[in-house]
Amino acid sequence: MTEGSPADGGYTVPEDIQTKVNEYRSAKKSLIDLVDVENVTKPKGSRTFKKRSQQTGFVKVGEGKKIGAKTTPQFERMSYEISKYAGYLPVTNELLSDSDTNITGTLISWLGDESRVTRNNIILDTVKTQKKQAITGLDDIKKILNVTLGQAFKSTSKITTNDDGLQWLDTLKNSKDEYLLQPDPANPMQLRICAGATIIPVFIVPNEDMPSDVSTEGHRKVPFIIGDLKEGVKFFDRNLMSIMTSEIAAIGDLNAFEEDLTIFRAIEREDCKIKDSAAFVYAEFDLADLTVKASKA
Repeated sequence: MTEGSPADGGYTVPEDIQTKVNEYRSAKKSLIDLVDVENVTKPKGSRTFKKRSQQTGFVKVGEGKKIGAKTTPQFERMSYEISKYAGYLPVTNELLSDSDTNITGTLISWLGDESRVTRNNIILDTVKTQKKQAITGLDDIKKILNVTLGQAFKSTSKITTNDDGLQWLDTLKNSKDEYLLQPDPANPMQLRICAGATIIPVFIVPNEDMPSDVSTEGHRKVPFIIGDLKEGVKFFDRNLMSIMTSEIAAIGDLNAFEEDLTIFRAIEREDCKIKDSAAFVYAEFDLADLTVKASKA
């Protein structure tokens, strides 16, 4: 008799099978906390903003002379229109009834993560409508902070990038061979770039949520969102994600009643707009530049 032959004794050997759902460790980040979120009650609307303009001040007027007119403030509107994002999961009632694990809880968690990815995609698609700016090194980032964004946004700006961007930032050193990427002493989990007078927080998004752009030539262009996204992007939320279940719904050829299914349906409604294009810069760093510099060195 052998264990390897079921009929010759193998059937008597128990197997260690767990039905508990285990999850692989993964890194997940949400961009929703970086932008300006407003809950709205109407499917469409608009917000009024005073245009940014350079004021020149008053002019000197002599005694008895006419006072000249000054330019008045100008205004503009940002409109939003809510769109629906949704999906469904059909599940047999046998599975829901017979499983000894919390299948419903697993599905709800799965749909919640789908919502996170959906919102990340919406925000990134909005950010990418900005004209891309190529950067080749830290000096370009400092120029964006000091000149492009200027004093209006520099103090509240941060760098948002992915794992590829983190790898590059984590290799930068100063003339004393000290790394520029350091933890914030007040919050060790928060990274920041310390380069001379420039100290800027760094927010890392996993490559899975914010992938680099790989071209047909094999170039890997790493995204860098530099600036204040609270001022730069506005997210209109009509409803938080709602989940409904039904045992009688019919979707196309799918009939929950006839096939003894429970259908889980998730819906969320939202829109995302550029609030202030001057508040951030969407930049890209071509990792091929590192290879070129290394070969010249």
